[in-house]
Amino acid sequence: MTQVLGVFDGALLLKFFIALFALLNPLYGVPVFLSMTKGFTPAERRKTAHTVGITSVVVAIVALLIGEEFLALFGVNVAAFQIAGGIIVLGVALSMLKDPVSPKANSAAPNAQGSSADGSETRSIAIVPLTIPMIVGPGVIAAVILFTQQIGDKGEVATLLPVVIGMCFLVWLGLLFAETISKFLGDSFINAMTKIMAIILAAVAVEMVIQGTVHALSIHLPGLVKGATLG
Repeated sequence: MTQVLGVFDGALLLKFFIALFALLNPLYGVPVFLSMTKGFTPAERRKTAHTVGITSVVVAIVALLIGEEFLALFGVNVAAFQIAGGIIVLGVALSMLKDPVSPKANSAAPNAQGSSADGSETRSIAIVPLTIPMIVGPGVIAAVILFTQQIGDKGEVATLLPVVIGMCFLVWLGLLFAETISKFLGDSFINAMTKIMAIILAAVAVEMVIQGTVHALSIHLPGLVKGATLG
């Protein structure tokens, strides 16, 4: 434990928390969840929220623990993944800047999924599309893998685990009390917070692309990077 704390990178952890908080923004999922579960009974909504929470933790932890090995299996260059991941995260940020889905929208969504009008049938939307790709999408997976690549050993990876579990817990709470949160805060406040998170996330994405570009140049054109540094 002492060794882990000795190599603990507080700045990296803070950056990881900000990125995950923006990507997994609990408030952003509230209107989407309410829209997709319109007509559900309270028990069905709770069950859906529980399933989403558990699945989110599992997917995020898998990406955290074996993400690097998964890239190595396909022979993906770290620098290339940094650039691609940054572009994906930037795309997520730009989509968040658009008007979020209102809980009052898509009132026919349950029927479109083949459910009865009274919501009596069991729905299977918790894993797909609610968890993947709407909550734990490509942006989240890319960000998790990218941050694990910036740390040196499994001891430091363990320091990122509480952030992953904590953020997924917040997402679960947000969905579990989605209706109460929506009534208390209102759509305008939720939308405003989502846009602020989107701007922060866009800045993180740009930094990912810059770091990936510098890394790629250091691999393929080391003389150019060395010359720029000396200059």
